[in-house]
Amino acid sequence: MGKYRNTSSRILVNILLIFNTLAVAFIFCSYGAQYIDPRDSWIFALFGLLYPWLLIANICFVVLWLFLFKRYALISLVAILIGWQQLNTIIAFPRERPVLLPGQNINIITWNVHGFGGETEIRGKIRPEITEYLSGENSDLICLQEFRIHEAESSPVIRSMARLWELPYRYEKDYYEKERHSGINGIATFSKFPIIHSGYLQLLSQKCFAIYTDITLEHDTIRLFNVHLASLRLGQKDIDFYYKIRKTETENVNLKAGLFSILRKLKLAFNIRAAETDKLLEAIRQSPYPVIVCGDMNDSPFSYTYRQLTQSLSDAYREGGEDFFGSTYDGALPNYRIDFILYDSYFKAFSYKKLDVRFSDHLPISGLIMVAN
Repeated sequence: MGKYRNTSSRILVNILLIFNTLAVAFIFCSYGAQYIDPRDSWIFALFGLLYPWLLIANICFVVLWLFLFKRYALISLVAILIGWQQLNTIIAFPRERPVLLPGQNINIITWNVHGFGGETEIRGKIRPEITEYLSGENSDLICLQEFRIHEAESSPVIRSMARLWELPYRYEKDYYEKERHSGINGIATFSKFPIIHSGYLQLLSQKCFAIYTDITLEHDTIRLFNVHLASLRLGQKDIDFYYKIRKTETENVNLKAGLFSILRKLKLAFNIRAAETDKLLEAIRQSPYPVIVCGDMNDSPFSYTYRQLTQSLSDAYREGGEDFFGSTYDGALPNYRIDFILYDSYFKAFSYKKLDVRFSDHLPISGLIMVAN
């Protein structure tokens, strides 16, 4: 009996080692998402989206081996530690906060407002609630994406918002030059400080994905980029398919067609965002002023886009945040931190917080940014 028991134990251990090896291999693929351009190989970007689950799987293996064979716990433990930089993007480790000095401190809010209600039966129905909420935040800068005003005469509505928020200077831009709609559908920046110049970024004369404003502070001029990178553009069929799979309701579901649709849109979005990131980085390098970048990046902290941007910019969440994971998207996919406040070495983050208000499929984030130099 002892012989059979030992044989069974070895078989079980070997099976666990195979699965552990796969978990380690997959988490290394997720690390590759930050370094490999998705235009060269998009599959690594897909593994990047799976990083939190791969991290959990490897933690489970560490715990399991501690009860069985302690030395094998090193397999996943070492793999996790090699990805320490990636781990640091989802855990805001406590840091010593800088001293808040009087003067050039900027309170920023960025929020994808989902068209003030999205494709609802009553368009813009939550605009009054969002407008009222933001009026109580005493912000110096408000950056909005999916800024949708349906009225043909949108200017009076926008001026009313600016007055209520006490942010008299603004710049807004439609996503498309010749979009057939009344009003505006695009990106908008509102500022307490004068705007002396503004412009926008787009790919091949297509969709505008970022606007920038040169803002004069008391003693400085800064350039603020308000960004909305390419989304997955999942249709209702894709979302329904996702929730059915999540609930294991696979009856009458075409798995192949559903997966293909989502993967095709993921690949396209990865590639477009990489191209948009290249153009954004070039604009940042050419800026004559210190830079702040904020908005909806539609990409996780485990992505090529995030790493490219944070090679030269700091992340307010990592410098001033306190919560774990910090997901800012409240929709179906992906439920990650995809909204960011980034800045160059001219600034420091005194604080960062996610505002728990559910008027959109995104949560607003705010940061108190200090002029450090």
